[in-house]
Amino acid sequence: MARRAGVTSATVSEHVRILREAGLTASVRDRNTVLHVPTPLGLSLLTANRRT
Repeated sequence: MARRAGVTSATVSEHVRILREAGLTASVRDRNTVLHVPTPLGLSLLTANRRT
């Protein structure tokens, strides 16, 4: 994520932590990889403005 967004790993980590604490994402660890996925609340916020 950091490489793709052009920011540091620490920056991504902080943003993901805030999103997780707000209930907008969930993080699942598999060995040395972490998958960050939107929660139902996060998805509803992402799609709220798409309805026209």
